[in-house]
Amino acid sequence: MNLKKALIITLGLIIILFGFTSITGYSLIIDLNSKANVDKIKCSNNSINPFKKFDFKSDDKWEVHLVFDLYDIKELPKDIPKVNYLMTSDISVLKSMKNNWNFKCSNGDMATVTSKILLKKNDLVVFEAGILMNDDIQGLQSEDFGWVQSKAILYDVKKFNRSYIPIIFI
Repeated sequence: MNLKKALIITLGLIIILFGFTSITGYSLIIDLNSKANVDKIKCSNNSINPFKKFDFKSDDKWEVHLVFDLYDIKELPKDIPKVNYLMTSDISVLKSMKNNWNFKCSNGDMATVTSKILLKKNDLVVFEAGILMNDDIQGLQSEDFGWVQSKAILYDVKKFNRSYIPIIFI
């Protein structure tokens, strides 16, 4: 009888977690990333494209993960779902990012960037930066290149998918 009770409680908790995630858009994100040894990306000629050096071939497993801080969720532009996690593995979106995410270097830093973007190739992180998106400003922050801005971010992020899974391992 104890096994039956434990099973009912477990199923109940799973249903509650899925319901919570579906209603609120918040998932528990557990970061288990292994990082590849990659070259630092630096600004040159006052501009940068952090994805230019990557060859998005369909025979590799490519993913981009966006993890938003709870405060940043409130500030997301209206076309972006108000959730704490978005993801894409669509090669056409990745190629669009490679072609269009050209940033102007500011030679400064944005100290309050708490959300992040991760690019993974075959389950290894090959690029990571802070990301800020609101109606007025969109950009990336990295210790390698500082704060960079571009309005091109929104076009591709609109194509990312939200997750309804309550616990996400990235």
